[in-house]
Amino acid sequence: MNPAAANPDAFLALLSYGLITDAQHDAVLAHPETATLPPIPGPAHALAWMCAKGLVTQEEIDAAVERLEEASPPAATADDAAYVAYDAEELVELGDRGITHEAVSALFNDGLVDAETRDMALEETPLVGSVPSAPAATLAWMVIDGPLEKELFEATRAEVAAEPAFAMAAERARIVAEAQEEIAADEKSTGAWRAAAQGKRRRGAWLSRLVVLAVVGGLGWYFFAPEGVPACNADTTRKTLQGLMLRVSIDARTQGLREVGIPALSGLREVGYRKDERIRGCMATMTRGGETQSIAYTIGPDSAKNSNGQMTVRGAHPVIVEARFGNLDAKGKPLYNAEPIGRAAAEKAFRDGVAALQSSSPAAAMLQRQLERQRARQRSTAGLVVTDADREREIADFEPTGPCRVHEEGVSRVCPLVVEYNDSLLATIGRARSLPLTGEFTFVQDNGDWRMSDDFAKRFTRAVTEARLIGLGATDAVAEPE
Repeated sequence: MNPAAANPDAFLALLSYGLITDAQHDAVLAHPETATLPPIPGPAHALAWMCAKGLVTQEEIDAAVERLEEASPPAATADDAAYVAYDAEELVELGDRGITHEAVSALFNDGLVDAETRDMALEETPLVGSVPSAPAATLAWMVIDGPLEKELFEATRAEVAAEPAFAMAAERARIVAEAQEEIAADEKSTGAWRAAAQGKRRRGAWLSRLVVLAVVGGLGWYFFAPEGVPACNADTTRKTLQGLMLRVSIDARTQGLREVGIPALSGLREVGYRKDERIRGCMATMTRGGETQSIAYTIGPDSAKNSNGQMTVRGAHPVIVEARFGNLDAKGKPLYNAEPIGRAAAEKAFRDGVAALQSSSPAAAMLQRQLERQRARQRSTAGLVVTDADREREIADFEPTGPCRVHEEGVSRVCPLVVEYNDSLLATIGRARSLPLTGEFTFVQDNGDWRMSDDFAKRFTRAVTEARLIGLGATDAVAEPE
């Protein structure tokens, strides 16, 4: 088999992205193992293989990505190159643990995983590693981070335990037992980490809960203002917010949060004013004791057709308010409108993309149903806080944060966005569910309409994971365990 038969695109793609040089590509073609390579899933696997064989170093890859990102004008391949380099680094780390194609194939040959699981694992593991293949570690990884459901693993454990003693059964039992030890150790460390993280945040739990009730819930309080939209720090605004704090503290106590008092508000300020929609974007600081947190709110007509001067204060996410009202032109209109896609079309494409991901994931659909039931219970038992139905959607809010740039002329655009995402997973463990997702997402024109690019699942999942870690304080919890 020659390199072209293994994969006609993998190594050439690295060259076209600018991740490797002509000399490094020539070294690949001349390497004695290249001719015997199995089919390569993609460029990241090819780059990880080059790292394992010493044909390129991580420092050279980082330098290549940096060079592409800092080029002027920006290199068209910069984004793709960065994602390939990121994925390749993850593959190299797996290879350093013996989690490789060889180990995956061994598990399949031993009857410990089926063909479907094997094929999915091959897509996510490197061709080779820096240490011998480790089937037990690979099986544990499949359960912890990979494609094997815990229930299927438990069924396999039971099957292996019931087998009569013979040579192959002993090897299967050894692999399963070692994998179970790793899985149990991971579950124990994860539990300890969560306990530490919760302990560090327990004193401030009330504040996070208040923000969820008062702001993320989208509370609406009305007052009459025929002279125009009140200022963010006007007396009427301040009195409205103070009343809101009182109502929310009562609501919190009815839900069992006994230590909640009435917090104080300070630093009420305007971020920006949308003249065309007559809406002010505002920020403030909420304080109780020594704990503080930023909150955001908007002031504007209670509906688009309002003509009687009635205004409402609505809760909003601080990141959204900063992005939406902090980027206005002299006429009070948004600087960024996701052109040439348009705000409405971009938001629709994004929401459709998320809906498609959830519909293809049974686990995500189950979490979403649990969240909906939880919301229904809260509405039926509390009722003191008026919520905004739009803010309860999975994608609560959406805002472009910069101009879209050309990715493929006439075909696709890359747009920087901030999205408020109601995370079902965090809601099920009692955490504030609203997450601000930031990142660049690619939109593709398809028969005149716009949709998300084929890599949307990867980009969206990565944005959610990063936001969860920040929201859970993962860095602090790991660095300073209690």
